Amino acid sequence: MTANKLIGSNDQHICTAGLIILQDALEIIFISLLTEIGVDEKKSLESKGFDELIGELRTAGITVPKSGTLKALNKQRVISKHYGQLAETVTVKGYAEAADIVVDSILLQVIHRKFHDIYLSDLLAEGESLELLKTAASLIENKRYLEALIEIRRAIFIEVESECCVDGWADYNPGVSPSGGLSFFLRGGGKAYSWTKNAEWIKQNVKTPVDYVQVDRETLKLDAIEWGVNTSELENLLRLTPNVFRSKRDAPWYTAYNMDFPPNEANESNAKYCLNLAVSIILQKQQHTQKRRYPKKEITFTPPTIYLGDPVYARASQDSEVVHVIQENHQYQINRLVSGFDPTQRYYFITCSMTDPPQAIGTWISGFLLVKDEIIPEKGV
Repeated sequence: MTANKLIGSNDQHICTAGLIILQDALEIIFISLLTEIGVDEKKSLESKGFDELIGELRTAGITVPKSGTLKALNKQRVISKHYGQLAETVTVKGYAEAADIVVDSILLQVIHRKFHDIYLSDLLAEGESLELLKTAASLIENKRYLEALIEIRRAIFIEVESECCVDGWADYNPGVSPSGGLSFFLRGGGKAYSWTKNAEWIKQNVKTPVDYVQVDRETLKLDAIEWGVNTSELENLLRLTPNVFRSKRDAPWYTAYNMDFPPNEANESNAKYCLNLAVSIILQKQQHTQKRRYPKKEITFTPPTIYLGDPVYARASQDSEVVHVIQENHQYQINRLVSGFDPTQRYYFITCSMTDPPQAIGTWISGFLLVKDEIIPEKGV
């Protein structure tokens, strides 16, 4: 992945760095496969060079296509790494294409799986986007490139663009429709342009289903930076795949593309580029998400005794407005323990609702309940 990114650059220095990484990656794959078939038990592989590893694969009965190109790659890597001579970008891209063919061929012979199969299954989290990318890889194998590009874009829609859809705002009229709170959240489109979230704008501008996707480019760039994704590559992926949209998971998919798109972009080169790019972007996004840590909730909090008739304040102060009084016919939940504005006091932040389900909607109350029988040092919590 890293090598392909660097090799895709038109800068000779970056492309040459990609060549060196590519050769190292191939060497690791060769050693791994030889270890898989048990050659390491008979011979020491650590001391063998690149060309010798290719020879060992052949000796083990594994056909290595384009071995002449691989040896030329290795020579160029020596010249670049040890003598500082830059490689031509066109030549390096040819080496990268040959490496893809070689890796898929030898993997099929040893473990009966192609590189993309391993890459997708072992790196990305289980889910709909993974299944879509697997389908795309299969379509590429069958030379159905336009369909593959559509599947790739659907995966990107799920991971990135779904938060930019304004279809939930098609009936919203500012000043008339209810605003704020849960209703805004349920409408979606949290990362769409703010001015697109109203019925009038949608009526005038949404001419096809895919027009419901209104990506705020600045927000998208900030997200990409946070994930560690190259913003130009993410924009490339959006440009080089058809537009798609769906309103919810079980809803039908909609697609749109220019008439000159299939003859120009629905080809093997673009399909493989977009698949690799989609895997890389989704992987980086998922890795970023996995790094997040949240407070544990394994141990259940035991609520303290709540006294009937105690006031619930709007702020953490007895001088603030009383918004509620503790009653029997309510169900309370204690969410936080906070210091009061008086440093000798502490408060529970609580929420509550009527216990009778038909009356529960619209009866949510929240506020601060003074913790009784407790003296806190003036430094606070």
